Amino acid sequence: MGTSAERATTGARESAWTAEPFRLGTVDQFSRVRELFVRAGFEETPICARAGAASLHELPVREDRSAFRDPTDPQSLFVRLFLDCDRIAWSVVRATLTPSDLEALENLGLVHDAHDDPAMCASTVAIYPMQELFIASDRRYDFDSTATVPPSDLVFSPMTQETQRFLRLMPRESCDHLLDLCSGTGVAGLTAAAKFARRVTLVDIAARSVRFAEFNVALNGLSNVRVLQGDVYEPVGGEQFGVIIAHPPYVPALETEFVFRDAGVDGEHVTRKVIEGLGAHLALGGQFFCECMLTERGGVTLEGRLREMLGAEAEEFDIVLAQGRSSDPLHYLSDQARAGYSSFDPLARWSEILEELKIEQLVFVSLLMERRANDRPVITTRRALSPLTSAADMQWVLRWMIGTASWDMADMRRLLGSRPRTLPRTELRSRSTLHEGQWAVEECQLVTLAPFAVEAACPNWYATLLQFCDGRMTAREHLQYLRDTHAVPDTAPEDLFASMVRQLVDAGLVEIEEFRLPDATAMREEVGVRERTAGNTAVERAD
Repeated sequence: MGTSAERATTGARESAWTAEPFRLGTVDQFSRVRELFVRAGFEETPICARAGAASLHELPVREDRSAFRDPTDPQSLFVRLFLDCDRIAWSVVRATLTPSDLEALENLGLVHDAHDDPAMCASTVAIYPMQELFIASDRRYDFDSTATVPPSDLVFSPMTQETQRFLRLMPRESCDHLLDLCSGTGVAGLTAAAKFARRVTLVDIAARSVRFAEFNVALNGLSNVRVLQGDVYEPVGGEQFGVIIAHPPYVPALETEFVFRDAGVDGEHVTRKVIEGLGAHLALGGQFFCECMLTERGGVTLEGRLREMLGAEAEEFDIVLAQGRSSDPLHYLSDQARAGYSSFDPLARWSEILEELKIEQLVFVSLLMERRANDRPVITTRRALSPLTSAADMQWVLRWMIGTASWDMADMRRLLGSRPRTLPRTELRSRSTLHEGQWAVEECQLVTLAPFAVEAACPNWYATLLQFCDGRMTAREHLQYLRDTHAVPDTAPEDLFASMVRQLVDAGLVEIEEFRLPDATAMREEVGVRERTAGNTAVERAD
């Protein structure tokens, strides 16, 4: 099985399966394996409970999984075989599983003799019990079901921080038809099909990914998913969709070594085609979500470049750009070489390309767009992504920005009648110096990580204001209290205070009833995100 003709011309390695790593069995055969996994406790919740981990992503590293070291019960055996991709003696496998259970695995081609030792059993694929799904990909370790060098259309593991973030941030509101482009294993689309989308279409250019996606659809018993092979929108013709999601390859590359990773000299080859097609394929009122890396170029903002990619329909789309880490392109490419993902030899050529394209920064982004369904101003906003940002937060900022885009001063004054409430994750940090025996506050900063990462300087009297913002007093009453206590001048204007309240709401530091922030705790727990204080969440595709 090879890659498409387009990719074959780039020098990509062809697939080299010595044996297909699984078999597409019958509905009953897939049902038996699914039932076996559930009965054995090979699901995320029981595995994590045994390991003392919050989620599958936070399991101890392979070498430290002492809870599963002895594969003499089915759960430990499956963790070792399908998560760790360890070899287990056939004698142990046969002693642990019933003949019927072993037959169920063999019917789908999930286990075989290790390529260099027939006394050892090895899995042909990795299988990850993620949330309530089972997701198969190519093995992460000891890739032995093909040639020793992985093929260019390797189906990458969904067990990455990157995939976790994609699942956390993608739209999760109910929709009729969702299109998952560059779908790989299909994990995002399958999550949608199981939880909130009536129909789902998965599309990938690589035939190997399509086979894995078909296998995963059957393994999870989903009947509302179709899987198509082709380049971006080509296989769906003129169809339109209520939601389109994409996790395209985005690593800059002179040639394609891995289909899931490499995307032309600027890393935008696939992303550009996806965005250019939104005008034809995203329905009015529909949403598009994408995780990728974009390039900051001399004289043009990211937001401006995105609207250029949208073409003639650019003014029909709202843009919420949640920015992760940015990197100097040459440093990024050097780091890739140091990590062994590429060679140092082309760095001189890369320097010429970067100068020619005027690329100044590589920026990791989570991108949400909505196609307006009526005549209204479209919005554009850039936020700083944090480990606590959720899909609900992305939707909130979109609704807030659309709802306030046309506000005038009269609308702003209405905020004086609102009852602001300081959000629990808001922090006020101050720096003081000792002056003539007295501590004097030199600097105050407001900080939060939810809904987005914010650090903003503020006057000292914000401490007084935010302390008493509990949803009981109106903003106008707060202003009067600040005047009475001489925290602000008696002449402090109401209009200026109203503008300040708007800024606090916009930053996610306080909320008002009209635009309440979502309680995203359940979402964060569902995708296994613990509250952390790290400010940088972007992870390179090659990790």
